[in-house]
Amino acid sequence: MENTFRDPFRSPGRWYRGNLHMHTTASDGLRSPEEAAAWYRAQGYDFVAVTDHRACTPVEGLSSPEFLVLPGIEAHPGQNEVGEPYHVVAAGVTSARRYTRDDPPQAAIDELRAAGGLVWLGHPHWLGSTLGELMALEGYAGIEVYNSTCLRFAKGYSTVHWDDLLARGRLVWGLAVDDTHWAGGDPGRGWVMVKAPELAPQAILSALAAGSFYASQGPEIYDVQVGPEEVYVRCSPVASITCVSVSGSGRYALAEGPDRPLTEATISRRTARVYVRIECTDAAGRTAWSQPYLL
Repeated sequence: MENTFRDPFRSPGRWYRGNLHMHTTASDGLRSPEEAAAWYRAQGYDFVAVTDHRACTPVEGLSSPEFLVLPGIEAHPGQNEVGEPYHVVAAGVTSARRYTRDDPPQAAIDELRAAGGLVWLGHPHWLGSTLGELMALEGYAGIEVYNSTCLRFAKGYSTVHWDDLLARGRLVWGLAVDDTHWAGGDPGRGWVMVKAPELAPQAILSALAAGSFYASQGPEIYDVQVGPEEVYVRCSPVASITCVSVSGSGRYALAEGPDRPLTEATISRRTARVYVRIECTDAAGRTAWSQPYLL
């Protein structure tokens, strides 16, 4: 399956903030589904996915017209080269079998997609996953490029895995999640901003599947325009705006000082190859990531 990109900055709808990976007392989290949903709603989120380990947690009665709770799962099929199971995460599924190390990860991806789920790969850096292992799998929408729980183990970022996939023509989306278990200050440190026509399960999942979102730890991206020679970016105040591409073929813009942050930049893309994606990083080191644009 090849993902098809719907540029969120050129699409109708409104922005919805959501977290796609977290745990409750139904697995190894410290808050009940009801308590977890209430926390995200109080923090100004529009939606959250409950992705407990190995089984789908019932979420009936947790949604409202203003706040959406999606069912989901974090499955643990197979085993990678360093002996860790793959973490296949899905949102939008209400039931799934219990996957074990005897189950191929591709089977979990295929079955969860067939059940109507948006499927992605959780924290590949934390798991020690290789590029070859990620290239061998098909049908997943993206990978977690930032996971705040994994950051406590100094393995919260998987942007290298993302760029390696993109450089080889694999168009997959980048997600930021908190993966909170409600310990260590993890909740609320990574999310997605989705452009969708309405706050409804199918609208949100379809937008995510089409890449109509950006990922963030804090900064906001207001516009990205990729032209034949330049990339224009408009965002909340940041210290740097980087146009990332293959190897060192990208370019960047830096703020002139802490009292003169960037809110827009026009960056040459003449040396970029295969793809470009945007990173906006503020003075506190928090980043927002656009989805990739194939060239």
